[in-house]
Amino acid sequence: MSANGYYKPVPCGFAGGWEKYDGEKPLFGGAMGTVFDCYVIIEDGLYKMWYSWRPTNTIVYATSTDGINWTLPQIVMTWDPDSTWERDDVSRPSLIKKDGLYHMWYTGHVWGERKCISSIGYATSEDGIHWNKRPEPVLVADQPWERESLWCSHVIYEEDEEIYKMWYSGGASWMAEADAIGYATSKDGIHWEKHPANPIFTPDPDIHWEMYKVSANYVWKHDDWYYMTYLGSDSDMRAANGMARSRDGIHWERHPDNPTFGAIEGDWDCAGNCKATVVDTGDGYMAWYNGFNNTLEEMGLAIHKGYDFGFPEEGTTRPNIRGNFPCKPLINKCPFDK
Repeated sequence: MSANGYYKPVPCGFAGGWEKYDGEKPLFGGAMGTVFDCYVIIEDGLYKMWYSWRPTNTIVYATSTDGINWTLPQIVMTWDPDSTWERDDVSRPSLIKKDGLYHMWYTGHVWGERKCISSIGYATSEDGIHWNKRPEPVLVADQPWERESLWCSHVIYEEDEEIYKMWYSGGASWMAEADAIGYATSKDGIHWEKHPANPIFTPDPDIHWEMYKVSANYVWKHDDWYYMTYLGSDSDMRAANGMARSRDGIHWERHPDNPTFGAIEGDWDCAGNCKATVVDTGDGYMAWYNGFNNTLEEMGLAIHKGYDFGFPEEGTTRPNIRGNFPCKPLINKCPFDK
């Protein structure tokens, strides 16, 4: 708590060079219900998005010519009612296009009485629409810190090492975010070896906006750096997205101006921002994220011009240039609040 007895505010707004696109409204959501945790790639000038659609508990597909205006969702992956690990829900896709195939890693859920068991599944497709699932999960919770749930996998393929690398969230409990982020590697994308130092990214109790949980990461590589967006939650489960960078994908340095994706009072995502998926557009980045307003989650967009996020020179530190954040304690007003 702060000196005046109020809880510290969640930092507002965007930082690190990110700018929110059209803050007055989301790209889509609304009447569709909650949409969340997407994955986007650009192929031949066409934006392709796979995302989670909560009203149907499925993964859906949409396309866009500009990354802003999207087609209506097409359901491309459903849960299996006869499965022991994905009988209730599939969500949170991560994709790679390799050797003429789309490869997807996704989360399968089994819901019980105040209990959720989640695992990472794998599927392939020739067109990104019709998928062939592997019947068994490729990664399951088997470490104490993971408890009973793994989700939000993100996979990249390192051509020079000929290896798949996965960052995933573990330790989720019923109706709550995961606790921390783990790391695993694979030669074939199916058989994974977890890193012995897991979890490799954990909440920082001295940073109030992410003191409770970190999860829902997205990782990409640029100029020999790994960059990561990640979801942080405080003890009241208020959400924002931060950034970190790493030379090896295991040891991470947080952005000094975190959170780089913060909610803004009065906007459609006033109650928090969740997972951000980042795509290189050739002259900078676009990032799609799901924000919420105490009612539902919708999809928004942030834009970054150029490639300088404002990290300090390697080996040095600097204070958060945002100083004392402008959010007011215990208010967090949304346009839908009464």
